Amino acid sequence: MKKVSFHTFGCKLNQTETSFLENEFTKRGYRSVAIEEPADYVVINTCTVTARTDYKCRQLIRRVRKTSPDAKIVVVGCYAQMDPERLKSIPGVNLILGADRKFNIFDYLENGKPANGIIEETGDNEKFIDSTPELFSGKTRAFLKIQDGCNSFCSYCIVPYARGRSRSDLPENVIANVEKLVANGYREIVLTGVHIGKYGQDLQPSISLFTLLRQLLEIRGLGRIRLSSLEPKEIDDDLIDLIAKNEKICPHFHVPLQSGDDEILRKMRRHYSVTEYKNIIEKIVCRIPKVGLGTDVIVGFPGEMDRHFENTKKFIESIPFTYLHVFSFSDRPGTDAYNMREKIDASAKKERSALLIQIAGEKKAEFYRKAVGGYFDVLFEDEVPGRWMYGFTENYIRVRSAKKADLFNKIKQINVSSADNNFVLANVLD
Repeated sequence: MKKVSFHTFGCKLNQTETSFLENEFTKRGYRSVAIEEPADYVVINTCTVTARTDYKCRQLIRRVRKTSPDAKIVVVGCYAQMDPERLKSIPGVNLILGADRKFNIFDYLENGKPANGIIEETGDNEKFIDSTPELFSGKTRAFLKIQDGCNSFCSYCIVPYARGRSRSDLPENVIANVEKLVANGYREIVLTGVHIGKYGQDLQPSISLFTLLRQLLEIRGLGRIRLSSLEPKEIDDDLIDLIAKNEKICPHFHVPLQSGDDEILRKMRRHYSVTEYKNIIEKIVCRIPKVGLGTDVIVGFPGEMDRHFENTKKFIESIPFTYLHVFSFSDRPGTDAYNMREKIDASAKKERSALLIQIAGEKKAEFYRKAVGGYFDVLFEDEVPGRWMYGFTENYIRVRSAKKADLFNKIKQINVSSADNNFVLANVLD
């Protein structure tokens, strides 16, 4: 039995697609092993959002070459799409497949390729490719890709060039995939993509995310649905009300901010103002008081002076975020921001990141403290054998509870008794 190992860089969408590839290898008789173990094939699914991820990918390839000197190394995904020439220069790389060509991996491997030399295929990213895994190893929640690509072309972002234009899966396929995942025992389905708020706009006839969600709620046996990232202007009153009224849709929004300064938002080519963003968040919090609210922020964008950053800092402090993902601006060749002047030095970016990460920690701790005494539903996902069970509430609070029964993959009501910075301690109710 041939052995294959996998490593994924980047987003939940990448993780979903890696799970699909792992399923396909398993069906063909391969045995999946950890990336640290010797293998016959190594598949690295890449991200290219930042220069740092590019570097880490190259570093991993060199490390894998030492662990598995005889392995065929296959590099796939967004970095493979954008810079195959750089990857070809690394000794040991045998096959380079871009964002959509990775799903044709067996066209090469099962035909004895690559035998010698390097094969490189990047593709055109024009069609939606269903890559729904049947199984997610050791997990109780399933990630379902419903959309791919992006039309926004924010000035800093390479993703539209790496993944192509926005395209959606057909609603009947989404429904069938959710039914299949529910039948396979998954209690939570996370709808994911590059830009899921644009779901269905490219289809004929068109359909909205709101309409798709209403259809998914009719599926028997469905535990709960969680949404991945949504752009602020795509969260309308109808969507907020639907989530507020339906317990099966998790009250958890991830709404990228990127900057809390209007001048920087315009340079980023984000299509909202600080005031518009705040109004949307206030609507969400008003209708869904216990909502979990995450965001993304970029520090050090070209031209971000101290006054711009101070506006961002104050704005973040004023919004009831429950967690933040903080990124330092990364120059990506091919984007408009790459050619902008007034670049911010690394030390300033590091200092600004540290400040926002500190604020993020304080906000998360406050959110957890406010949960004490409250009642929530938890999907239990893992355990310390014989001691603790861990899971997430519907609004994305990590929970630890003393193990009194086998709660794995079960949704149970809990009462929060105390809070830590990393989790809340809770009692499971009968």
